[in-house]
Amino acid sequence: MSVKPQNFEEKLVWYTIILTYPIYFLGAQLVWIPALGFLLAGCVFKRWWFQTKDTPESEKISIPLSVWIWIVGMLFIELTIFMSHMDFDLGIPKFIFTTVNNWARSWALMALFPLAGCLKIRPQVIYRAACILCLQSLILATLCYFMYLLRIPSFSYVSPLVAFRGSASFYTVNLFDVGGDFGEARQFRLRLFANFANNLGIIGNIYFFLSSQEANKKWRWIGTIGGAAMVVGSGSRSTIVCLVAVPIASWLLTNFGWYIQLIVGLLSVVIGMIAPQLIELMQTAWDRVISGVRRSSEVVRKRLAEVTMNRWMEAPIWGHGVVEEKGPKYTEHMPIGTHNHWPDLFYLHGVVGFLAFTFAIVWGFIELTLKARKSAIAKTALNIYLVLLIATAAVDIQLASYLYWQGLILTGIAFKEDVPIFADRQTRTLSFKS
Repeated sequence: MSVKPQNFEEKLVWYTIILTYPIYFLGAQLVWIPALGFLLAGCVFKRWWFQTKDTPESEKISIPLSVWIWIVGMLFIELTIFMSHMDFDLGIPKFIFTTVNNWARSWALMALFPLAGCLKIRPQVIYRAACILCLQSLILATLCYFMYLLRIPSFSYVSPLVAFRGSASFYTVNLFDVGGDFGEARQFRLRLFANFANNLGIIGNIYFFLSSQEANKKWRWIGTIGGAAMVVGSGSRSTIVCLVAVPIASWLLTNFGWYIQLIVGLLSVVIGMIAPQLIELMQTAWDRVISGVRRSSEVVRKRLAEVTMNRWMEAPIWGHGVVEEKGPKYTEHMPIGTHNHWPDLFYLHGVVGFLAFTFAIVWGFIELTLKARKSAIAKTALNIYLVLLIATAAVDIQLASYLYWQGLILTGIAFKEDVPIFADRQTRTLSFKS
């Protein structure tokens, strides 16, 4: 099967992935990727609107329930932004500014790109394009590491496209960092085409699992090695954990037969009996082995979460809508509403936003888990969901959606795929009766 793009939508996806670095060097990612999301969504609605009963079945657009749930969920997030701006008298101009510069470039993409999966975009095109990007990243990562060893500084500049608004960090070109958090020892961390090293870790995982589905063995090896290099080079603890934890969790979820249920049931009883001692042991290990790598960063993150949850009570239903740009000295003046996904979700969008996002991601997770037993595409999408869920422990994942958009398209393809979830059970039942 040819993996070259065969239609307009595939060409958009293919060339955007393989031209990621030129787009990044122009500082145009936060401009082009959201525009791409709305453009592909426009293609979906155009074809859906104009299709008739005479339209060939293969050309028809059908939007799965899970995608509708994401669309409604993200509209609820927008509703919280409107209500919070009214509650705090921020005004309509500020609401429009927040919608365009925040919601449309982050939350909206989490619905628009799965919606784009309803178009005729083959996953094989995404897999091969991902491998090509991983090869480019592997070459650049090697170059960056030699620059670090030779003490050659990374070039850095802010694109003039920062005029399109948003934080300057989204328009800053800088392949790697050599620094530490809050006075800690200097260390090498890759950024490549991401705005932060942590986000590169998330994207590296997404590309790792996309590349692992490539049919060509040579490209598959190149892609997975390149994806893993991005993750390890980022130095992000939670995303390095993903490389090991996600395949294990995915296997357990998709092979949950009676024997696994028995083992998990017995383990649950044992773990329940020794839970207090186990929690204390894990906390000690985390503090000594992992948190100790960037201890002050962990402290600031915990303080931010503490302050954020306290401030959430000022607006529990709709949230505050916007980040408080300068926090107290207690948080090293870091902005309130950043660095912790779940506390930030409560602070910015209240209980309504929390329920909207949680319902959408849990619904999608359950559907992909059921489908993953029969579908390789759904299993890859499930891996992407697991990466995102683990990443919520470290970052606000919606802010990086313009970077892992290709993974969101694959989740949409998986939602669209017709998989007979309960076929085996029916077959066994019929066989038993006969």
